Amino acid sequence: MDAARVYETRSRRLDKQPHPIINARISRRKKTPPRRKSAPIPSRPIPSHPSGDFRLARRGWRTPRMADCRPELSDAIPWFRAVQGGVYHNGNICWGFLLDADSGIRSYIDDEVVITRVGGGCVKDAEGNLVLTKDQDSDSTALRSILNSMALNIPVGMIIGDRNTLLQRKLPHRYNILSFFRISHVWYEKIGKKTGARVRFEKLDLASKSWWALKGSSPAAPPDQRNFDMKPETKQCAGCLQTSARVYDEGWMCLHPSCKLFWTINASAPPETLTFHPGFLESRLRPDPEIQPHFSLVPSLLSTLNDGDQDISSARIAWKGIVCPRCCRCISRRFWNGWKCTDYDLQCSSGHVQNRCPFEKLTTMHPVSLRSVIDDFELSPIKRALFFDPKFAMPEIDDRTFFPYRKLSYRIPGAGYITHFVSSQSINTRPNGPNDLFNQLQVADAGLRRYPLQQSVVAGTLTAHFAVNYGMPYKYIVSVDSRGFSNASDAILRSLGRLTWATEQAVQGQSTEQDPLLLPNELLLLGYFEDMKIGYHDDGESSLGPTIATLSLGAKSTMLVRMKYKYYHGRSKAKKLLDSDPVLQGCEFFAQRAELKHRWERGDIAKPEYDRGRETIVAKTRTGDPPPCVKMELHHGDLVVMHGAGLQRFYEHSVIPEKKLRFALTARYIKPEDVDPAELRKGKFTLAPDQVYDGK
Repeated sequence: MDAARVYETRSRRLDKQPHPIINARISRRKKTPPRRKSAPIPSRPIPSHPSGDFRLARRGWRTPRMADCRPELSDAIPWFRAVQGGVYHNGNICWGFLLDADSGIRSYIDDEVVITRVGGGCVKDAEGNLVLTKDQDSDSTALRSILNSMALNIPVGMIIGDRNTLLQRKLPHRYNILSFFRISHVWYEKIGKKTGARVRFEKLDLASKSWWALKGSSPAAPPDQRNFDMKPETKQCAGCLQTSARVYDEGWMCLHPSCKLFWTINASAPPETLTFHPGFLESRLRPDPEIQPHFSLVPSLLSTLNDGDQDISSARIAWKGIVCPRCCRCISRRFWNGWKCTDYDLQCSSGHVQNRCPFEKLTTMHPVSLRSVIDDFELSPIKRALFFDPKFAMPEIDDRTFFPYRKLSYRIPGAGYITHFVSSQSINTRPNGPNDLFNQLQVADAGLRRYPLQQSVVAGTLTAHFAVNYGMPYKYIVSVDSRGFSNASDAILRSLGRLTWATEQAVQGQSTEQDPLLLPNELLLLGYFEDMKIGYHDDGESSLGPTIATLSLGAKSTMLVRMKYKYYHGRSKAKKLLDSDPVLQGCEFFAQRAELKHRWERGDIAKPEYDRGRETIVAKTRTGDPPPCVKMELHHGDLVVMHGAGLQRFYEHSVIPEKKLRFALTARYIKPEDVDPAELRKGKFTLAPDQVYDGK
């Protein structure tokens, strides 16, 4: 059969599709019946199939790999690490693409072809639709990565979300992995008054029928029975002498935005409604066995992890997600010692979680040696040498009062102070000292796990650290269950003894009737694997006392303290003036703001004039984040005490560990009047004589 007859035959086949193409979308002909609930997962390790109107194309096929939350998807699938955005690119290469919600006008999907817009340069309008606000070009990192993947013949993984309506039928899960695709065409279109990029993807595996194909549809033609010589019609533009494919049935157009004839048919604007040309949809790239994806579609991380590998238990790859081999769900690592699908309790917005899968993979946690996380020739120096960057606040140094500790004191005007007890070799190597505590905490069943952030842009985002709370209940950036001190291990109680000593020494002599010394009745243990960290935050909850003490064990970390955005700039990020500006030393335009406030407090100007003056000053402020004012290097065995309610109100701090493994144990005083009476018993404890710390 010649190319013309093949083309005619396939065009007729397009005309007989169950869903005709109108304006490059698939119109819906009949109402989809309601979806029935999924059957329970069977006891044997074969996942159940989704039921209802969405049925797999072939009986016996496995349910497609899926995720109920975007963070779990990006944790488990290495070719799609994007928590936000529809394009995942890294190293100037596009690795993965997500079709979700609005794919833009003139989009299309069938069993083997996907046509969609390229993300970037869009904002949502009042109806929630994405509107292009600036022209797209190859300067965009997302589009440049797509062009690179096309030029280098690198397949792109494709995912579809259930908010995408192109398939016109109910998808089984929130996020569903389709297959690997090749990029065949990238071109530009006129979208409103802006220029937007479009991309055509073509399924890599043409020999197998797609799982998302309509039930009862014909199997895909084998590659040896296809005509790969049939190509889309192309034409050279008379204006720019560049060629463009005929994409739309209504006529050929130049698709190069630099050309004066761009997006016109015979020098006239194209009609608002366009349909894809059959030749453009039906053409296929010739299969090439040398074109292979970089990753497996669904890699098996578990098969690469050996319980006997001591160096892998806390490595970055070991706390990423996996695809459950039983139910095919992407799951993040939420537990210190492994993965559980049964405890699937993330607060995702999709509402897809219906079944409880019993799969779990718990690893043997081998203690990591201090040598593997500390670079010093000797694990701890006899007396740590100190260097202070003049860009940051300089501390007062006291080498005598708490010897063998070195005491560094940072005064934060108008807020409080920070005391840093720098540890040493004699302290760390003492029996039941920091060296022993580091080893004991690694193997103890402390209950460490990761929790969903209470406030995050993407639902289901987990903390980048493991946590467990002992004593009085405490809710910081996440809600953490609290264990009573009666259930705490010896290592936890010995750490509490050190933190109580540090609190007493740092605050003693500074406490007043209005600001009394309050000893800890709570301890939060955080565990950091490789590359984990905690961003800027404060511990300023109203239920907390003014003192916070932290013991650092394991890898070195950097602690940064900075003024909060609104106090530094004098206005919120929404450009609203503060109701009351404290004008803290070190804030932007400190002298002008302090002088203006002094004039108002003195009665020289009225409040309206004071506010107008503040508006004038803050209009000149920059919009970037405030610079850190204190930088501390926290080493194994160090203790840090922050004191002063203003310190948590006006300032925030972050901790960035280095190397592989670190523990941070932080103790606070929780006000009993803010605690449920049934929980008060958890904060009661009595330290044994050898658990009380003496500062040596």
